[in-house]
Amino acid sequence: MSSLLSPVPTPSPDQVRRYLARWRVGDNEKIDAALKIAFAAMPKNDDVGQVGVKIAALNGLYSTNIFAVVQVARHIVSLDIDAALAGDVMDPALVERIANVEIRGKRRRNYSFATKYCNFHRPDVYPIYDSLVVGILNSLLKQGEKFDTFTRGEHWGTDYAIWHRSIRRFCEHYGLGEFSIREIDKYLWTLAKERRAKPAGPTPTIEGAPTAT
Repeated sequence: MSSLLSPVPTPSPDQVRRYLARWRVGDNEKIDAALKIAFAAMPKNDDVGQVGVKIAALNGLYSTNIFAVVQVARHIVSLDIDAALAGDVMDPALVERIANVEIRGKRRRNYSFATKYCNFHRPDVYPIYDSLVVGILNSLLKQGEKFDTFTRGEHWGTDYAIWHRSIRRFCEHYGLGEFSIREIDKYLWTLAKERRAKPAGPTPTIEGAPTAT
C-alpha cells in the first residue's frame, strides 16, 4: 500500500465546521477556554508577575519554547504594549518587538510565541503563526491552490504582515468569512494533526507552485 498522503481537501465552510467539531470533542477547547479566562482576568501588560503567569501558562499549554519566563516577562513589560494591543489594526511591528529579546547576552526571536501572546489578547486581530498551520497552507499552494501570490523575498516566517495577509486572503478565497480568525486557526491545526497521525509520505505537488515559509 502506498504511504502517499491524500491531497489536503479544498477548504470550505463545511470543512471548517467538520474540523471545528473534532477540535471540540477532546480537551483542546476546554484548555483554550481556560487560557482565554486567564488572559481576560489579567488584560494589562505592566506587571511582571501577571505577564509572567500568562507566559508560563501559554508556554506550558502551547509549547512555545520560552525557557526564561521572568526575563521575557520583564521584556514585555518594558515595551509598554497595551495601547498597541488595543488598536483594531494589526501591528506587525508589535509582534516583532515582543518576539525579539536578549537573554544572557544572546538575541532570541520568539516569533510563534509572540503571535500567540498577541492572539490571546486580541484573537480578532492577530492570527497565530504555527508550524502545523504553515504546513497545511504550503501543501495547498503546492497542490496548485491560489489563495495568495508572493513576490520574491516574501515569507510568512520573517514578515508577520505577509502571514496576516495570507490568512485574510485564504478566508476570502474560500468563502470563510463567517468564521473568526481563531476558528480558522483551530480548523487548520486540527486538520494538520489528523494528517500527521497518518503514514508519512510526500504530498502531490504542482511543479513550480509557490511556498511562503
